[in-house]
Amino acid sequence: MPHARVIRSLALIGALAAASAVLAGCSAPGAPAEEPLPAGLAVAIQQGRLDVVNGRLVVRFENTGDDPVTVEGFAVETPTLADGLERTTPFELAADDAIAIRLDLPESRCDAEPGPVVVHVTARTASGVEAAGDLTAEDPFDTVARVNAEDCLAESVADVAAIVLPEHLRSTGSGPDRRAFIDVTIEPVAAGDTTMRIERVYGTTLLNAEDGIDWTLGVDVAAGDPPLVLTLPVRPARCDAHAIADDKRGTILPFEIATGDGRAGRLDVPSDPGLKAELYAYYAERCGLEAPRG
Repeated sequence: MPHARVIRSLALIGALAAASAVLAGCSAPGAPAEEPLPAGLAVAIQQGRLDVVNGRLVVRFENTGDDPVTVEGFAVETPTLADGLERTTPFELAADDAIAIRLDLPESRCDAEPGPVVVHVTARTASGVEAAGDLTAEDPFDTVARVNAEDCLAESVADVAAIVLPEHLRSTGSGPDRRAFIDVTIEPVAAGDTTMRIERVYGTTLLNAEDGIDWTLGVDVAAGDPPLVLTLPVRPARCDAHAIADDKRGTILPFEIATGDGRAGRLDVPSDPGLKAELYAYYAERCGLEAPRG
């Protein structure tokens, strides 16, 4: 449901509730009336490592009040994210309790100025009174700004070239002497005046450059250029049997890129399942560990 429709629906519900309250005041004293949100209700924006991978945003509700409250629905509004961050399924919040609601991220608006994150909330108090209002969400780690910057950098990069990780890992030798290479293909768009510079690829928790930690590149790319291949010699960051089992982002390669339109930062490029499995197997073989299952 588009955000504008959610807000109109909330406004209509509020108007109907107010009208009903006026009529009830003439005929049935004591009927429920809509009130401001109860004191102690607060919202914060968060995002964990797996939320980043899954493209989700965490909206954390906290009730520091003395009474339980039912949140009947909410919609998140901020200038740099498109409409769609909303929930219409009610949930309960006990006194001194909190809950993390995960929502799929909508597209970013790359031409918008940053602004506060406002959460439009409808709720019901323990006494059954309907309440509605806006809460300004805390964003202690600037999550919304980071999401927008990453999305808009990805958009600018796509206007220059596609960054394509290989389907398979290239390698030589075996056992501890095995050496492997990730051949990254850069496929510029056919025409245009867009440019970018790939400064480096950062090492991950699982994988490092063969001769250090990061892969220093310093490669300039422009629209209309022929495709090129960047070869990344790769080694295990450390030999740890738990590293693969606990891995969440070790096969996602972070590219540091600056684009000609002024954007710069880190662009995460994930490995496909096949390459990911081969990287795990290589890690285990070179480290002399038991090969991962599956």
